Amino acid sequence: MENKMNLRLSRRRVLALAAFLPPAAPALAQSDGPWPSRPVRLVVPWPAGGPTDTYGRALARELSSQFGQSFVVDNRTGATGTVGIQHVMRAPADGYTLLVPNITAFIGSVVALGDAVQFDPIRDFTPIGIFVESSSILWGHPGLGVNDFEGLLARARDRSKPQIAFGTTGSGSVSEQAVEQIARHFNLDLLKVPYRATAPQVTDLVAGHVQIGSADFPTVGPHFRDGKVLPLIVIGSQRLPELPDVPTTAEYGLTEPDFTVWNGFFAPAGTPPPIVARLRDGLANASRSEPFRAIVNGNGNQGVLQLGSDVTARLERELASRRAHAQLNAVPGG
Repeated sequence: MENKMNLRLSRRRVLALAAFLPPAAPALAQSDGPWPSRPVRLVVPWPAGGPTDTYGRALARELSSQFGQSFVVDNRTGATGTVGIQHVMRAPADGYTLLVPNITAFIGSVVALGDAVQFDPIRDFTPIGIFVESSSILWGHPGLGVNDFEGLLARARDRSKPQIAFGTTGSGSVSEQAVEQIARHFNLDLLKVPYRATAPQVTDLVAGHVQIGSADFPTVGPHFRDGKVLPLIVIGSQRLPELPDVPTTAEYGLTEPDFTVWNGFFAPAGTPPPIVARLRDGLANASRSEPFRAIVNGNGNQGVLQLGSDVTARLERELASRRAHAQLNAVPGG
């Protein structure tokens, strides 16, 4: 009896002392081993088949080869890309759920949707890098009866003809904000038709269900070569080698904000620095890979490599520029 009592007291003392000891590390973290010890998800916040999905899959192949572990694209779509972004923001910061967004989802949606967006691109994410840039082109359907941008302006101002419908991939997208900027600058009355993603927008443009719409050259180039669409203006500051006779919006005085489209690579905030460093090395190595370069270069695209703090500085500039432009346009007569 006395031995049993002493044993119970000893257990009580042990439990009491345990309350003052630091918690043990989670068993999962101990069993995972060095990163990556299991498949890694690259969340693309746009549907399969679009440009961001194409770049994400190319990156996944490169990282799978480098790290000897599967990197798998997970398309989580909706709300101009914010559904996928918020999914990654809420994921454990352990290097196994990463994000491949574009500027529309990461910057444009924040400015356009305001408080409805539940993430901060700077506070809630750690930048791995930006790896490709491209310019959107405003395309027209041949049935519109115009051959160039000047023809579009004349047709849009002709009140005797039906209103021109333009396709957009949603609030915050370059396809919406750039065309709306053109419409305000030239006092055009256009009809906005929203789509969930670039692919269905282009499908309807080719079919003539909308008369104009913006998208990058890789997406629309095959239809252009088949004569199903016409390039009207490059949305940006540099003419494209593929379309040397097509002017830019900068040539018409539209220089702010910068509508250059980029795709990047991000981890949730709080991801361990050693994992972030390995991912940056992986992205840098991918940027030197010939198969990867073949996908991100040409066809109106340019492979780039911005890492870490350079990406943060770019996000800060673009957010400030877009917000200032949005406030200016919200003022009557602005």
